[in-house]
Amino acid sequence: MADLQLTSAVLNELTAAFSGFAGRVGQACSDIGTGDSWVSGNDPLSGHVHDFAGSWHYGLTQLGSHGQECTKMLRQVGSAFDTLDKHLAQEIAIKKRGG
Repeated sequence: MADLQLTSAVLNELTAAFSGFAGRVGQACSDIGTGDSWVSGNDPLSGHVHDFAGSWHYGLTQLGSHGQECTKMLRQVGSAFDTLDKHLAQEIAIKKRGG
C-alpha cells in the first residue's frame, strides 16, 4: 500500500496553479481571436489563425471552467484535511489522557 503524503503547501500550490488557469486560457483565446494581422501575418495565415481561435473557443472555455472547478474542489479537500487533522489531534490528546 502506498503512503499518502499531502501537505497544505502542496494543496496551496495546486490551488494557485488552477486558480489562474481559467483567466490565462481565456486571455489566450481572446488574444488569438482578436490579434492584429501584424502578429499572425497577412491572409491566408491571419484568416486561419482566427478560424482556429473560433473553433477552439468552446474547448478552451471548457478547460478554463474545469480549472475553476478543480480550484473549488482543492479548497474543499484542504478544508476536509484541516478538519480531519484537528479531529485526529483531539483523539490523540484524549488517548494520552487515558480516556
